[in-house]
Amino acid sequence: MFPNLLDPILYLIAMGIGLANFVGNVEGMPYFLFVTSGLVAATSMNAATNEATTNAFIQMRVEKTYYAVSMTPVNLQDIIIGQAIWAGIRATIFGTLFLIIAGFLGAIHSWLVIFVPFLLFLNGLLFGLLGLIFTLLVPNRDYLNYYAMLVIQPMYMFSDTFFPVANMPRWLQPYCWLSPLYHAVKVCRGLMLGNPTGIWFHLGWLVVVVILIAGLPIYLVHRRLVY
Repeated sequence: MFPNLLDPILYLIAMGIGLANFVGNVEGMPYFLFVTSGLVAATSMNAATNEATTNAFIQMRVEKTYYAVSMTPVNLQDIIIGQAIWAGIRATIFGTLFLIIAGFLGAIHSWLVIFVPFLLFLNGLLFGLLGLIFTLLVPNRDYLNYYAMLVIQPMYMFSDTFFPVANMPRWLQPYCWLSPLYHAVKVCRGLMLGNPTGIWFHLGWLVVVVILIAGLPIYLVHRRLVY
């Protein structure tokens, strides 16, 4: 548990607490609240990504767990669905743990926060599916670093987590809007601060993306591990 929580805690200390004294308010709220609410969603993204990339790759290619399980009445489709759901559960666990830390620091301002774990599961499920897609496409484990550094890390930094997207260059804003984490952060922030205006749009965006990509890892696992 500790390594998964260490990264967001360090960001919280450096950005949310340290830098907040120099920034002041951002989008009508203290910068501490802005960063903390973003980190809750980002923590769930990282937890799901770790499960769907490194852990899944080891189970697929190194330990051959997928092959062993597929010898039972459970088929490859069931394994992929189960792995994606577990990524969502893992995201919920670590995101909620960080949410509790945020609560002790005074970052929760609404009873709507009780719905945040459901968002964390949806966000984790989405990133679990994305991670599985990439894991099934890469030829070896070294390529997982490219996904972490070129896809996940930019999302971590440019999805309204630390810097308001509205203040970024106009050419960059559409790319930020395409980030699933951006929409998860918007919903999480609205629930934690008691400002649910517009969260249904962002929530609907996440649901639509999950539906659109859900079948792709199932298709790829049959192509990769059967043929």
